Amino acid sequence: MRRATAYALSFVCGLVGFVLLTADPSGGLVIVGVVLLVVALVSAIAFTLRVGRRSQPDREREARAREVFDQTGEWPSE
Repeated sequence: MRRATAYALSFVCGLVGFVLLTADPSGGLVIVGVVLLVVALVSAIAFTLRVGRRSQPDREREARAREVFDQTGEWPSE
């Protein structure tokens, strides 16, 4: 549940930042909008990196299964 809350908070930060930038681009809230958009961007990059690291064991398992298939001609059971 904590991850979902973090992602929702990141999305809300980006949305609020975008609204602040588009609502009054000449006002003093531009800096706040930019900061909120940067926070959302950094969290999106962190999410992408986390997903990439999580899929690495799956790739290694697939590579081992392919080696077994090349040697035996049969796909290993899971």
